[in-house]
Amino acid sequence: QEWIMQRQYFNETNERLLTYEEVCAVTQLSQSTLRRYVKAGRFPAPIKPSPQGRAVRFRIQDVRDWLDRL
Repeated sequence: QEWIMQRQYFNETNERLLTYEEVCAVTQLSQSTLRRYVKAGRFPAPIKPSPQGRAVRFRIQDVRDWLDRL
Protein backbone atom coordinates (compact mmCIF):
# COMPACT_ATOMS: atom_id res chain seq x y z
CA GLN A 1 0.00 0.00 0.00
CA GLU A 2 1.23 3.43 -0.85
CA TRP A 3 0.51 6.39 1.41
CA ILE A 4 1.04 9.95 0.35
CA MET A 5 1.80 12.20 3.29
CA GLN A 6 2.34 15.92 3.45
CA ARG A 7 3.93 15.74 6.88
CA GLN A 8 5.57 12.70 8.40
CA TYR A 9 5.90 11.89 12.09
CA PHE A 10 8.39 9.55 13.74
CA ASN A 11 8.92 8.38 17.31
CA GLU A 12 12.21 8.09 19.18
CA THR A 13 13.05 4.78 17.47
CA ASN A 14 12.49 6.40 14.05
CA GLU A 15 9.29 4.41 13.57
CA ARG A 16 6.70 5.99 11.27
CA LEU A 17 3.70 7.37 13.13
CA LEU A 18 0.28 8.02 11.56
CA THR A 19 -2.39 10.57 12.40
CA TYR A 20 -6.06 9.65 12.83
CA GLU A 21 -6.70 11.10 9.37
CA GLU A 22 -4.01 8.92 7.79
CA VAL A 23 -5.23 5.78 9.55
CA CYS A 24 -8.79 6.49 8.41
CA ALA A 25 -7.62 6.86 4.81
CA VAL A 26 -5.75 3.56 4.95
CA THR A 27 -8.43 1.56 6.78
CA GLN A 28 -11.44 3.19 5.08
CA LEU A 29 -12.95 3.80 8.54
CA SER A 30 -14.49 7.08 9.66
CA GLN A 31 -12.82 8.86 12.57
CA SER A 32 -15.80 8.15 14.82
CA THR A 33 -15.68 4.42 13.99
CA LEU A 34 -11.92 4.32 14.51
CA ARG A 35 -12.29 6.04 17.91
CA ARG A 36 -15.03 3.54 18.86
CA TYR A 37 -12.80 0.62 17.82
CA VAL A 38 -9.89 1.99 19.88
CA LYS A 39 -12.14 2.51 22.92
CA ALA A 40 -13.55 -1.03 22.60
CA GLY A 41 -10.08 -2.55 22.15
CA ARG A 42 -10.80 -3.62 18.56
CA PHE A 43 -7.99 -1.43 17.18
CA PRO A 44 -4.50 -0.73 18.62
CA ALA A 45 -4.42 2.33 20.86
CA PRO A 46 -2.51 5.39 19.69
CA ILE A 47 0.55 6.71 21.52
CA LYS A 48 1.49 10.20 22.62
CA PRO A 49 4.71 11.20 20.82
CA SER A 50 5.31 13.91 23.41
CA PRO A 51 4.38 13.37 27.08
CA GLN A 52 3.49 17.07 27.44
CA GLY A 53 1.52 17.28 24.20
CA ARG A 54 -2.09 16.45 23.40
CA ALA A 55 -1.42 14.90 19.99
CA VAL A 56 -1.69 11.15 19.51
CA ARG A 57 -0.32 9.00 16.69
CA PHE A 58 -0.59 5.38 15.64
CA ARG A 59 2.45 3.17 15.10
CA ILE A 60 2.53 2.14 11.44
CA GLN A 61 3.37 -1.46 12.35
CA ASP A 62 0.31 -1.68 14.65
CA VAL A 63 -1.90 -0.53 11.77
CA ARG A 64 -0.26 -2.98 9.35
CA ASP A 65 -0.68 -5.85 11.82
CA TRP A 66 -4.36 -4.98 12.31
CA LEU A 67 -4.92 -4.90 8.55
CA ASP A 68 -3.16 -8.27 8.17
CA ARG A 69 -5.57 -9.83 10.69
CA LEU A 70 -8.66 -8.83 8.68
